Amino acid sequence: MTLTAAIRAEWIKVTTVWSTRLTLAAFLLTVTVVSTGAVAAIGVAQAQQDGASFDPATLAFYGLNFGHVAVIVFAVLLTGGEYTRRTIHASLAAVPRRGVFLAAKLAVGTGLVLITAALTAAATLVTTQRFMGRYAVSLATPGMLRATVAAALYPTLLAVVCMGVGVMLRDQTAALSLLVPFFFLVSPVLELVPGLRRAAVFLPDRAGQVAVRLHSRPIDVFGPVVGLVILATWAAAAVLGAWLVLRRRDA
Repeated sequence: MTLTAAIRAEWIKVTTVWSTRLTLAAFLLTVTVVSTGAVAAIGVAQAQQDGASFDPATLAFYGLNFGHVAVIVFAVLLTGGEYTRRTIHASLAAVPRRGVFLAAKLAVGTGLVLITAALTAAATLVTTQRFMGRYAVSLATPGMLRATVAAALYPTLLAVVCMGVGVMLRDQTAALSLLVPFFFLVSPVLELVPGLRRAAVFLPDRAGQVAVRLHSRPIDVFGPVVGLVILATWAAAAVLGAWLVLRRRDA
């Protein structure tokens, strides 16, 4: 089977399953609602209190801290779910070239998350700034275009990391049990530990969030562009690991 045909098959599989659609919808709703709620509740007061140090991007995209759980679930359903549902055998029988199989799955998953994340970032920016009054920002505000693009790329690259882990672990439950607690609890806590703070910012989700900020923090040892590069490196490593496992192990 060619790569184009494999991508078409993956597209049909993903778009005809309700669970994957729901997780992407949950990401959009969670990020938009949580971000809008946070800005409506404390946005103006926070801007007045922080003054010149106020970071409108961090608050505008606050919901990413919660929405990335939906991205993790989507990525794992797409990859590790094949093993849990025992459909991996049929999939590999249809696409015996495992590199093509993995490339097709990654292409469809990455594309869907990128589209959803881009729409979410745009919608979130528009809705949150309605509550900011004279402190409202737009894409024309210096740095906000970059932050908005980063708000779309961050969950997309994180999804690639999680898809790779799902293939490597070959089990939906194991992958979710590892990834959700790590990115939702462990990683943020490590960033609060004095001796580990500067090292923690190199973790995938922490590096991605550095890219979304307009102002760096004392613990940030790199800038926004480098943050995305670090996250992309994690994604590339996960894809390489997934390919090696898929090539060397039986389904």
